Amino acid sequence: MRSQRPTTLTRTRSLVGLRARSEQDKDLRRGDLVRAASELFAGSDFDGVTIAQVAQRAGVAKGTAYLYFSCKEALFLELVQTELLLWEQDLHTCLAPLSTECATNALAATIARTLAKRPTLGRLLVLLHPVIEPSLALDTARSFKEFLLAFIGRISALLATKVPELGATASVTFILQVHALVISVTQLAHPPAVIAAVLDHDPRLHPMRISFEPFMAETLSTLLRGTLQTQKQT
Repeated sequence: MRSQRPTTLTRTRSLVGLRARSEQDKDLRRGDLVRAASELFAGSDFDGVTIAQVAQRAGVAKGTAYLYFSCKEALFLELVQTELLLWEQDLHTCLAPLSTECATNALAATIARTLAKRPTLGRLLVLLHPVIEPSLALDTARSFKEFLLAFIGRISALLATKVPELGATASVTFILQVHALVISVTQLAHPPAVIAAVLDHDPRLHPMRISFEPFMAETLSTLLRGTLQTQKQT
């Protein structure tokens, strides 16, 4: 009996299946590299993490890592986006129990608490503008800013459901202010060892020692109240 040749439809389905599996494998490999970078970064700093170390931890060759990320900065940019999306999920979950028109103190405390749970995000945002972004290719930079635009839109819409009087424009501005505060407060709360030693040694300097979450909550609460007051006056 003559064997039947695969039909065009069969061959097409087979190619589609292979392509799908290939894309799934790429996504998994990409995710493995990002997780490896996150784990290494948790115990080191940006300069202390290399693509070779990331590749080894992810179980791939160094050359393979470069097929996914053109440079270490591009890899860390992916980590920034991953951390932002995880924070967004946390924020949704933690804001859900709050009623509409909730107190500004409760909203500020919730934002501060969810940020404090993600110290890696704070450390990455400190690096984002001076270290990561300058090394990006134009297309990567544009794609990242489009990601941020959509991200800020979702977060501002979420905040508007809790504080309707905040308004769309003020909500976007507030999210950008949160971004700036995370960068500055992260550095204030986690100074270099030499600065921490100086602050600890001299009681007069103790007021300069801050804890991230309470300082962030108080600052955001003050900022929100001021923003809402301004909204009422305009």
